[in-house]
Amino acid sequence: MLNIRNIALMAHVDAGKTTLTERILFQSGVKRTLGSVNEGTTETDSLDVERARGISVISSLVSFEFGGVTVNLTDTPGHTDFFSQTERAFLALDACIVLVSASDGIQPGTETVIEYARENDVPILFFINKCDQNPSGRSEVLAQLKEALGGSVFDYAADKYETAALFDDDIAENFLSGAAEDTNAVNKIIAEKFKTREIYPVLCGSAQTGEGVSALMDAIADIMPPPDESAVNPAALSGVIFSVVHDKTFGRGALTRLYSGKLSVRDTLNFGGQTCKITIIKRQVNGKLTDAKELSAGGIALVFGLTNCRTGDCIGDKTLLPKRAAAELTKKALLTAQITPDNEADKAALKNALEMLSAEDPALEVEWDAVLGKMRVNLMGTIQKETLPAIIEQRFGLKVTIGETEIIYKETLVKPAAGFDAYTMPKPSWAILTFQLTPLPAGSGITYKCSAGPARLAYRYREQVAQSIAPSLKQGLWGWEVTDMAIELTDGEDHPIHTHPLDFTIATPLALFDGLRNGGTKLLEPVLSVKFTFEKTHLGRIISDIIKKRGQTGEQTYHGDNIILNAEIPLAEFLDYPQTFASVTSGHGVINQKLLGYRDCPPHLGKKMPRRGVDPNDRAKYILAARHALGGTVFE
Repeated sequence: MLNIRNIALMAHVDAGKTTLTERILFQSGVKRTLGSVNEGTTETDSLDVERARGISVISSLVSFEFGGVTVNLTDTPGHTDFFSQTERAFLALDACIVLVSASDGIQPGTETVIEYARENDVPILFFINKCDQNPSGRSEVLAQLKEALGGSVFDYAADKYETAALFDDDIAENFLSGAAEDTNAVNKIIAEKFKTREIYPVLCGSAQTGEGVSALMDAIADIMPPPDESAVNPAALSGVIFSVVHDKTFGRGALTRLYSGKLSVRDTLNFGGQTCKITIIKRQVNGKLTDAKELSAGGIALVFGLTNCRTGDCIGDKTLLPKRAAAELTKKALLTAQITPDNEADKAALKNALEMLSAEDPALEVEWDAVLGKMRVNLMGTIQKETLPAIIEQRFGLKVTIGETEIIYKETLVKPAAGFDAYTMPKPSWAILTFQLTPLPAGSGITYKCSAGPARLAYRYREQVAQSIAPSLKQGLWGWEVTDMAIELTDGEDHPIHTHPLDFTIATPLALFDGLRNGGTKLLEPVLSVKFTFEKTHLGRIISDIIKKRGQTGEQTYHGDNIILNAEIPLAEFLDYPQTFASVTSGHGVINQKLLGYRDCPPHLGKKMPRRGVDPNDRAKYILAARHALGGTVFE
């Protein structure tokens, strides 16, 4: 058995994850003194903005040895603006610890991580924190967890023996006869049922005082699952990059969880379309990075040499990854804003800095207009907007200003249409394409197929067309990404002398835009699924507010004096509502929200996005730009 535990701490903001991480490192002997969030001396909050605000904005990995096992522990942010960081932690873990505050109970962030863990088949151990502040909160939160997850939730300290007896006849006989607990046998059955997600253990304590932390650490070693050796194929390489860091000396490093096979220094990989050689492997041992010759299945290490790697990239065979590690990173920003350096001469440096940050956090998409020299960055929310300039200044020495945020809309085809372009001038060039475009239901995304016969379009040119589809649709007629559309290449033509493969890269957006013009496009706006919890005396006011904001109310559930109301509300109408809701409910109401999807936006309420790069609607200018006679292209 691999003596490794790959786990993460997750919770709603301010539940005490970083304080618990600090306490664990202290009690495991990694740290000699106990750090403090309030004093900015914790191990995992390394950025100035984290220390100043007392919240985590990036995930941090720490490693320590305890109870005969090596524990790789990821401390994740709790604020919703940084949930993409938490999402990526799931790529590397085998189980998670979810903290719940004894004072606050289950909060929106708690529900989000529980839902995501269950969707990805990840075992959950709960730790009710801050019991020193609210001793009665232990039983209240335990009751909430049982209501949310059913009878599989149990008090680990008090009911472990009895719970194990439910699954094993020998243990049941001993328990009913009053015999002493066989700790090894009980731990074994609890570990088996925990791994298969049949049970949810709950421990209680206080990260601040240390109460219950030793018991939690014992549970990590005793019942949390090691890497699954049965899924390992020693001959097949399979792993995932769950975080990217930049080292001033060694360059871009990939925090890699290996699920199968082995990586060694000087290994050569075909990665990201190019050949890369691993130059350095560093493992964390009791809080310190040390050189390693190799990374084996089940382990985590920092790997250098994978040029242009990005968070979420797969190493080797993706089909061998477990469900949670093979999942696409779905957390997308819904806001965008222009970002400018305070010093005009720093534009190039800012572009490079943002590209590095985007490699670390794919949700932080960067858009660069080479013609106008402007940059936009996609953001999760106002907290990220406030913290990003501080991160850029600390890491890159650049002062920046972020403008007003705007909603990220999308657009889709109104009616079926054909798109055609014959790119045959100026010579040498020859690429003729005909597409059939068809609207698809909301949430379908883009599909593509080629039905043109090989006699009409040679196979060697088809890949150029396929690769050009996605970048061509980054900006539609309204300037937003085009979605929910089926694209079929029905006909094409190349020339044995005049055709160059890049001719089809140029012709593809021209033909697609011809189809978009013929079929027309309409705006789509992001819509949120919102769950409100509040005293039922406010029901009339809240429903009225939802209707005024073009929202729709759904199911209502009563819990004592409180009511839970589900609704669907356009993001554009919801942005400022949490402040109003807090005022109406005197701060006692709770909101939990997530993206439901995109739906039709009333034309008078939407907004066009100025085009970045040269517009393919101006065909002549676009062709000149694509042939590098002018600056900028449709793919900027």
